[in-house]
Amino acid sequence: MPNLLSRGLFNLFFRARRKPLASLPGPTPGLLGNLGDFLGVQPWETCARYARAYGPVTVAWLGPSPALVLNGPAIIREVLETRRLEFEKGNIGEQIRHSATDDTPFIAQQGEDWKRKHGMDPLAQPWTAAWQAAQVEPMRAAIAESVEAVRHQPSLDLTPMLRQLTFDAFCVATVGEKLPTSAYDDFMLLAAAADARIQAKLPLRFVSVPKGFAAAKERFYGLFADRIRAARQAPAAHRVDLMSWTLREMPELDDQVHANLLGSFFFGGVFSSSTTLVGAFHQLQKHPAAEERLALESALLAEEPLNHERLGGAPWGEAVAYEALRILPAVRVLMRRSPSTETRLAGVMLPPETTLMISNQHLHRDATHWTSPETFDPERWLNGGAANDPLGSDYFFPFGRGPRACVAGDFAMVFLRTALATISARVRVHVDSTEPFEEGFFFGVVLPKGVTGKLVPRERQTLYPPLGARPTPAVETA
Repeated sequence: MPNLLSRGLFNLFFRARRKPLASLPGPTPGLLGNLGDFLGVQPWETCARYARAYGPVTVAWLGPSPALVLNGPAIIREVLETRRLEFEKGNIGEQIRHSATDDTPFIAQQGEDWKRKHGMDPLAQPWTAAWQAAQVEPMRAAIAESVEAVRHQPSLDLTPMLRQLTFDAFCVATVGEKLPTSAYDDFMLLAAAADARIQAKLPLRFVSVPKGFAAAKERFYGLFADRIRAARQAPAAHRVDLMSWTLREMPELDDQVHANLLGSFFFGGVFSSSTTLVGAFHQLQKHPAAEERLALESALLAEEPLNHERLGGAPWGEAVAYEALRILPAVRVLMRRSPSTETRLAGVMLPPETTLMISNQHLHRDATHWTSPETFDPERWLNGGAANDPLGSDYFFPFGRGPRACVAGDFAMVFLRTALATISARVRVHVDSTEPFEEGFFFGVVLPKGVTGKLVPRERQTLYPPLGARPTPAVETA
């Protein structure tokens, strides 16, 4: 807590600013406001602590400017759903636009700009579900190939390994083939440039891009443009990748816009999906019964070609994915800002462009809602659990909530379930330490650090017992 002199100076200079927000609880500000609460800790930890100390709405001072930290379902629903057109996405557009291009609806302004860009997004079309279903077997093959390429390595840093595996699977789903390693390198350079802007402490005009940024951007989006032009010249009705499906269903879509949307798709899902896989395998190491149950289910799936229908008949993999998204969501703080004029929220009048920090860290582990919230327990999602807490609901919104929730959330679930099944059928992901891992931050997503391990091949005789002698998967909780 700031000392008496610091608190007094803040009140002396900013008493008039504090008065309209006096009815809201929050920590006592010092001369620099409450910035000290956010130094040396991740913002989602501070947001969760505020929920425990102050309730669903907290006013915090970022220097002389107020910010509201929202931890309550009702007010989060109000901001992200019922009054969503009033609250923009903060600075994220300016922070990532140079890397992800302006065509992605993710950074569109509320209202007509978002409506137009959302309308031309291949991931928001009536046929998107059919495309997603068709990606299961192609992604399974790509993931299996990626696993085989690294499974003999004696030690792996799981975060970069699973990130590149995810990137390769996304390539297959997007253009029907893995792209060269150089494309992954260009993607990571563009992501690093955006991350530098997201985490910048200086005005963005003072943040320079990495060396080679312009050339990397031209090469990365140029790969997609080249493939789109080639596909237009040689249409193939049998191809099921997103590019080919879009060309058939949306032939009028401009090729460069199409290329930009395909490239931006990677920024929206590679980091979050791979982070979720790291968290899942880290937790499974702590709960061997849950891990063995996943292995047995995955082995059954591996006996025949995998498709969407068979994947849907494997509930434990879905439960593991949901529980990983609950206990270790990859995106834990959503930023919004109030309108450019005063507006009423939480019973007070907010100054123009007030920062809103929306956290799921607390609600995903709220003991008033979840049984044993700190325990990794996939069982909670079976027998109606997933229906009780669907994606985007009050206490479970790993992909955000409302119309501006991640448009690829359903695809992410298809990928996560495919990846968990494919990897677990072939290897056991041995994690060296089950102690909580250090959580960094990259491109707006939690970055697991220091999660090392190795891939231990499965013994076929334990996973493929004779028909009639196959053991029933364990039913005890994780």
